[in-house]
Amino acid sequence: MYTPGNILYFTPFYFPNGGKEKNKYFIVLATNQENTLIATLPTSKDHIPSNVEKIHGCIDLPEINFNCYYFEALKPIAESGWGFPLETYVYGPQVAEFNKTNFENIYSVEEIDYEIVGKLKATELTAIKNCVKNSRTVKRKIRRALGAKI
Repeated sequence: MYTPGNILYFTPFYFPNGGKEKNKYFIVLATNQENTLIATLPTSKDHIPSNVEKIHGCIDLPEINFNCYYFEALKPIAESGWGFPLETYVYGPQVAEFNKTNFENIYSVEEIDYEIVGKLKATELTAIKNCVKNSRTVKRKIRRALGAKI
C-alpha cells in the first residue's frame, strides 16, 4: 500500500482536517522512517491559467507562483496501462505528509476500504517528484523529503 508510485482509490477518503469524506484517488510519492507518507490527492478541478497550454506533465510558472502536474484523461500512466478517467491535476502546494499509523487504523482492508488501482510508470513517478521538488510553491520540508537540495 505504501510503495512510492502506488495509486490508491479510497472509498471514502477521510480528510485529516475534517472535510467532507468522499471517494478519492491518492498517489504515494515517498515514505520515510518517521512513519510518514509524502503523497497527494489528485483532483479533477482545473486551476491552470486559461492562457497556458495543457500538455501532460509538469506546468511550473514561478512568475505567478503556480505549480501543477497535469494528467491527460485516459492516458496510460500506470505499469498496467491504467489512466485517470478524467483530466486530473496534482497541485504542488497540496502535496502533504500523512501518518502511516492513521492510515493503517482507518484503511485496514484492501478491496473494501481502498483499492490499489495501479503503480505509476517509473518515468511518470520521477517526473511528478521532480516537478514538485523543484518548485518554490511547495513547502520546504516536502521538497527536502522528495530529495531536493535546498
